[in-house]
Amino acid sequence: MMACPHNPRRIPFREVTGAFWLLAAALLLPAGLPGQVIPDTLRTPPDTIPDVLAPEDSLGLQEAPSDTVPPPDTVPAVRLPALARPVPASFETGVWEWDRDGILGSRAITLADLLAEIPGIVLVRGGDYGSPVAVSAFGAGGDRVRVYRDGVEILPMEGSVADLGRVGMGGLASVRVVRAAGEIRIELSSILADDGRPYSLVEAGTGDLNTNLFRGTFAHPRAFGGVLALSMDRVDTQGPQGREPGSSTAGWIRYARPLWGGGVAVVDYSSRSSDRGDNYDPGKVSRSDWSIRTRWSLLPGLVGDAYYASSSLKAEEPDTFTFGLEKRTQLGASLGYDSELVRALGTVRKLSGEGLPSTAARLEAAGHVGRFGGLSGEMEWEKWEDRNVSRNRLRAWTAPLLGFSLFAEAGRGEWGLPYLAPLVPDTPDPGDEGGGEGEDPPLADTATYVVPGPRFAEHRGSRYGLRFQWRGLDLAGARLQMESDSLFLMGLPLDRSGETAPGGTRDGFELSGRIPIFLLPGLALVGSYQWWDQAEVMAAPGADPSTPEEQPLEGKVPWRYLPRQSYQASLSFHDTFFPTENLEVWFDLGAQGRDPMAMPFYQEGSPGQDAGAVPVMVPFYQSWFVRLQVRVVTVRAFVMWENFTVRQRNQDIPGRILPPTRSLYGVRWTMWN
Repeated sequence: MMACPHNPRRIPFREVTGAFWLLAAALLLPAGLPGQVIPDTLRTPPDTIPDVLAPEDSLGLQEAPSDTVPPPDTVPAVRLPALARPVPASFETGVWEWDRDGILGSRAITLADLLAEIPGIVLVRGGDYGSPVAVSAFGAGGDRVRVYRDGVEILPMEGSVADLGRVGMGGLASVRVVRAAGEIRIELSSILADDGRPYSLVEAGTGDLNTNLFRGTFAHPRAFGGVLALSMDRVDTQGPQGREPGSSTAGWIRYARPLWGGGVAVVDYSSRSSDRGDNYDPGKVSRSDWSIRTRWSLLPGLVGDAYYASSSLKAEEPDTFTFGLEKRTQLGASLGYDSELVRALGTVRKLSGEGLPSTAARLEAAGHVGRFGGLSGEMEWEKWEDRNVSRNRLRAWTAPLLGFSLFAEAGRGEWGLPYLAPLVPDTPDPGDEGGGEGEDPPLADTATYVVPGPRFAEHRGSRYGLRFQWRGLDLAGARLQMESDSLFLMGLPLDRSGETAPGGTRDGFELSGRIPIFLLPGLALVGSYQWWDQAEVMAAPGADPSTPEEQPLEGKVPWRYLPRQSYQASLSFHDTFFPTENLEVWFDLGAQGRDPMAMPFYQEGSPGQDAGAVPVMVPFYQSWFVRLQVRVVTVRAFVMWENFTVRQRNQDIPGRILPPTRSLYGVRWTMWN
């Protein structure tokens, strides 16, 4: 009989019981206490109807003028004070950010699609929709990829990273990605309410391979004495010839209520599930996460936050999942300070669940150095059982001078690898059938992903370069260097049977640019390119790309998840029309691709090679795409076509072929009541 391992570090229930009942009592207090709600000072978004429609716009005749909005619609919304984000988003700092309009204006259908727009980000997909998905940059594995939603980490439940295939796009207000020299931090922020009007967003699409998309989001600023927001997100497909069905479904709900003294209490619950068919075990799996938090404006510019969160995983066929389905929890607090010159954010967390650090702390601060630029620093500390690990990072950037700006980043430290505890069979009593005295007990089928304890790796990295901006022209380049003593797996079902590899040193560079075509405003050439000094191992001519035979290695053995070259380039157009800006057009025609990529699987070397195993490679990947999206007032119609050259055998892991092509069309409709 299988049993989950005992967890000695589980947070005692009494630590959260008192806080829970105190918060429950606060939620039952009548709304409207002095100081609970601040006036609504937000401007009406530029794409809404009342303030932007000219009198002669025929569509405007369908809407009430702004000065006739009933008084109840001007009731201010509950505001959740924002925690500081010390490092600004820019190529110099290695931070990319999309607000809600940016997300709607992108080509992304899933979160992984959005992340793929970042230079150097490599997707690791286990197949079509519903399959496990991970991302990497600079060869980062499971120890250096983290996902957070509203400051709460989406803890790994099926491997060493969170499965992005079960992180829906519904209800997101912004996406921020820190692509640092040592790690990837994906920070998701959820909507609450922008102002006193209910907000709705409906996205629906359909296309080839019986693909369907539905995403609905709703937020009401005056529900049950607080703010209510919810979303539903589903993407499904039948695959080529209807033989590979898969789906990913997510639901999310949030309720926020003001507290005395300017505080806000927030309760979140989300459920995410995926149907992977017969490609992975278990075929159907879901996870649920809930959290309860309070946030307070303590002093001008100073915001405090405390939360408790719990995550659990459920498999429809638990017998096929050879790891413990234990609940993982976290109790955390944050303190942020934001001013014109200095921004700082400190967090501390207590976690429970085998395979995680018991305690983690992080401090990040950034400041402006007069008119010369900025400087930021980060420090992290974690306690893994009886071992402490720490790491740090520094960034510096200059303000543009004659269009030129310099930047540099360096970091080093030790990372721990989250892992799953494999199920261990009960030891049979002497005389029981199948075992006797002196005989070994039967072993659980744990494949090769059995981690007896925490694993650790030393990493260091640097990035420095130059950026030039002038009249819409934007060119940037950076020198890269990475060093690691070990290369870890993602640990998801798509690569769980792989092996940890020794590391080494890699040197590379990256380029990014936007070159406007002045003949037509809004038209530009946009692209990025990244290169690393490692061997490019190709499949032998005539070999089946799904099981390539390796050529003799030259130079450095490739790191897993790190192609020698990766690129994306497009001819892109984006502009608004008419004084009202009620017509907006996006158009992209381009390609993205990479060289053959090593995966954490090994095969014996060919005759004449050095003794030992060589990495299995997935072949060269390339996809040409075209996208057209048009916004009329608040309705966006889009059509997209992936891999329209119908390139065969595109894959991210051996044998799991991606769809040869897919077209998709639909609408995104934002409504303000």
